Amino acid sequence: MGGLWSILGLVFKSILGVAGGRTASNAPAEYLTGSAGGQSCVCGIAGFGSDGQDIATTIKDRLADFSRYEFSSIPQNIIISADAVDPFLAIQDAQNLAWNAALRQNCTALLWGDVASDKSRLDLRFASKQVAFAPHALFLAQQYRFTLPLAEDFTQSIGLLLQTENLYRADDPVQRIERLSELAKSLENQQDRILNRDVIGECGDGIVFCFATAALALAENGHRGWCQLASDALEPMVASCFGIDKNVDRDGLARMIPVAGANSREPLLPDQIALLALYGHLLNWAALGSAASRVSMLAVEIWRLLYHRFEYVAGARVAKIICQLRLGEACCVCAREAQNPDLAAEALHHLRHALSDNDRKAYPVLYALTAYHLGDALIAHGELSGTGLLYDSILPFFQATLKVCSRTENLYLWGRAMFALATVQAMQGRDDGDVGILRTAKMNFIQAQQNLEQAGARSAARTAMGGQMRIDAQIAELLGSDGDAAPVKSLQQPVKA
Repeated sequence: MGGLWSILGLVFKSILGVAGGRTASNAPAEYLTGSAGGQSCVCGIAGFGSDGQDIATTIKDRLADFSRYEFSSIPQNIIISADAVDPFLAIQDAQNLAWNAALRQNCTALLWGDVASDKSRLDLRFASKQVAFAPHALFLAQQYRFTLPLAEDFTQSIGLLLQTENLYRADDPVQRIERLSELAKSLENQQDRILNRDVIGECGDGIVFCFATAALALAENGHRGWCQLASDALEPMVASCFGIDKNVDRDGLARMIPVAGANSREPLLPDQIALLALYGHLLNWAALGSAASRVSMLAVEIWRLLYHRFEYVAGARVAKIICQLRLGEACCVCAREAQNPDLAAEALHHLRHALSDNDRKAYPVLYALTAYHLGDALIAHGELSGTGLLYDSILPFFQATLKVCSRTENLYLWGRAMFALATVQAMQGRDDGDVGILRTAKMNFIQAQQNLEQAGARSAARTAMGGQMRIDAQIAELLGSDGDAAPVKSLQQPVKA
C-alpha cells in the first residue's frame, strides 16, 4: 500500500512540475501546443545578437498591450547555419531549433531573427506549432522585414501573427468563431495600408507578409474573402523576385514568370520560396471563387516553378509533396475554367505521385489533403474527358480523407471532405435512381453542415443545407406521389457520363 501512495505522490508532483522537493526547470510544454482555451499564450522573444541587444526589449515593450499573451525573453540567439547544402534546409533546421527553444520555455510561439549590420532593418521570423505543421512547410523560411526604428504598423502586424496562431489552436466552436471575427476585423483595419507602397517603404514589407499570412489562416477556416486583396498586395514583390516590372498585371505575370524561371540558373532562395508559396496558396484559394482563368493559370505557373525547385533536392520530401499537391490543385481548378482535359490529366498525375510519396502516419493531414484533391481531380477529369464518373473509383479518396483526418482537430477539412463525399453520393443516387444512396448522402450533408458550422464556415454550411434540400426533392421525385420507389440499379455498376 505504501508503494501505491508513493507512486501517486510522484504522479501529482510530475503534474505540478515538482520532483524531489525542487521545481522542474523545464516543465513539460506539450499542454501549450494544443488548445488555447483557458490556457495562457506565451510568446518568447529570442536574443538578436550583438547588433540587436536592445531590440528584444523594444519588441517586448511594443507588444505589451496584447492582453491574451504573455511575453518572455529567451536567452538564446538562433543562428542559421551556412554549411548546409541547401539554404532552405538550413532555415528549416533553424526554425526547428527555435520551436524547440520555445517549448523548453513553455512558449506557444517565438519571435527570432537578426538586425541588419547598419541597424536600419529588423529581419524577423516566427516559430509556432502551425509553422512546423507539414502542409505549411514551405512557409518555414518566411521573413518579416521591418524598418528601424519600429513604427506602429509593426505592433499591428505582429498582432496579426499572434491572432493567427491563437486561431489555429482554438478547439472550441464558439471560441473559434469569435477569433475568426476578431482576425477579420483586424484585417479590415489594416487593409488600406498594405496596398499603400509609401507605407510599405516606410515600415517594411513585413506588414504585407503578416497580412497575407492572416488572410491565408482565414481561408483555411472557410473564409476566402481576403485572399484576393492579400495576393494583390504581394504581387509587386513577386514581380521583383523575377526582375519584372512591379506594375505588370496578372496576365503579364502569368506570361513572364515561366520565361523568367526558365532563364534563371540559380535556384530559388528560401525567402523567395516562402513568398511564392504564400502567393500560390492565396491564388489557389482565390481561384475557387473566381471565374478569371488568369488567377488559376498564374497559380499553375507559380507551383510549377516551386515543384521544379524541389524535384531533385535530397531531404526535401515534404516540400516536394506539397508542391505536387498544390500544383495538382491549381491544375484542376484551371482545367475546369478552361475546359481543358489535358490540365485535368496533369492534375491527376501530380496528385497520384504526391499521394504515393506521402506517409499517412507521419503526415496525416497532408495525406488527407492530397486524397481530397485527388478525388476532386478524378471528377474534373471524368467530366472534361468524356469518360464519365466512375463513382466506385472516386468515393474511396474522400473516405480516405475522412478516415485519416481528425474530425475534431481539422473541422473545416473534415467538413469539406464530407461535403464532397455527400455530393458524389447524391450524383450516384440520382443517376442510379437509388433512394438508399440519396438518404446516405443526406445524412452526410448533415454531418458536413455540423462540422462546417463548428469551424465557423457559415457560408459553406448553408451550401450543405442546400444539398439536403435538393436531395429531399430528388427522393420525393423518385418515390412519386403514390409512394412507390423507382427501380434501383446495382451499386457495383459504374456510371458513365
